Amino acid sequence: MYSVRKMETLRNLISYEIARYFYHHLIEELSKPEPLQMQMGYDGKTSGEANRDILSRLSIEFPKIEQTEEPPFNLIREWAKRNRFFFHYDEYNFDRYNRLYIERILALRNNAPEINSRFKEATLNNFRQFDYNRTGFSISFLIRVENNMRELMREIIFTIPNIDHNKAWQIIFEQSKDYQENVNEIFEKRLQDARDESDRLLHNILPVSIAAELKKNNRVAPVSINSATVLFTDFKGFTQISEKMSPEELISNLDECFSLFDQICAEHGLEKIKTIGDSFMCVGGVPEVNHTHVFDVALAALKMCDAIQKLKEEKKKNGIPYWDVRIGFHTGPIAAGVIGKNKFSYDIWGDTVNIASRMESSGEPGKINVSETSYELLSPFFTFTPRGRIAAKNKGEIVMYFLEGLKSEFGTTQSHNIDFALLN
Repeated sequence: MYSVRKMETLRNLISYEIARYFYHHLIEELSKPEPLQMQMGYDGKTSGEANRDILSRLSIEFPKIEQTEEPPFNLIREWAKRNRFFFHYDEYNFDRYNRLYIERILALRNNAPEINSRFKEATLNNFRQFDYNRTGFSISFLIRVENNMRELMREIIFTIPNIDHNKAWQIIFEQSKDYQENVNEIFEKRLQDARDESDRLLHNILPVSIAAELKKNNRVAPVSINSATVLFTDFKGFTQISEKMSPEELISNLDECFSLFDQICAEHGLEKIKTIGDSFMCVGGVPEVNHTHVFDVALAALKMCDAIQKLKEEKKKNGIPYWDVRIGFHTGPIAAGVIGKNKFSYDIWGDTVNIASRMESSGEPGKINVSETSYELLSPFFTFTPRGRIAAKNKGEIVMYFLEGLKSEFGTTQSHNIDFALLN
């Protein structure tokens, strides 16, 4: 058994010897050409400033280290050589690694939790600076370079006379193992971050449940949905007004509108399908089937219409021309699925989609045009203006209604008191 005193003595001896090698590396670092010394580090210090600070700290922690004999080899030079780095030792500044290495030496001397914590934090800071997209950079590379450092440290401690070399090697090995676990932790976090980012991007183009099915099965089975409500919007006057805008202004204005629509869709559980030019398409009751979809779409349509009207009034105050929105929706059966192999797209098909499109194109600016099917489902709760039979392209005459708003007894579009059970 090693007593505490005996272990402290051993740790002091091996840390001092490795500090001796490190000290002479720092001296050589500070003799490198000025351009290397002036490189700015991540902490706002130049490489030269950082290395001088590390050297000063090392001299304080290990008194008389500057009086020690120069070791038989430069620790970091030899490490770089064994790792076959793409750069030469004399043409590179190791200040970033030096910041980490002094904490490593201090943790060798005293493995108290707070000192090991500083070593771990220095490791994390060091790895945050790496370009992980660089060719050849991988966890196996990092483990290999650590194995080379551990072997160099073993060679150094085995030259120390009159110590328990096996116990000294155990100390070095345990620290190296902890270091590699920290490296694994860093890469696991990066891997999880990459997964999260991949999911975020996938969820931008696919519904969450559809994305999950695609990831699990590498395909998405098409489905038939008995009842869904499809909504289209279009901006009246878009072509004429957009011709007077710069490309930046046009994109900014469209983004402003469609971002509002996206937010409204999210509030009411609608699925955005696509935008084409100045047209916006979304659907309720897909991909998760529900019995409130027509109600959700109606409320969303009213909010969309109101949002564009408010935007128009704001622009008008500043003398800026702005478009009106035309909205239409229809309720009926659809098919839904994912198309594409490299670039996925979730889409819906069926005559319901075509009729919903005709509702929009047969409407009027600032109005919400609704089919008879949707009207019959909504009429107990909403007010409408009948339009009669209106000719629709390739559909003949269709009975249509303008949706005006929620009946007063049911509250407002922002706060209603409808019992959803009544919608079954």
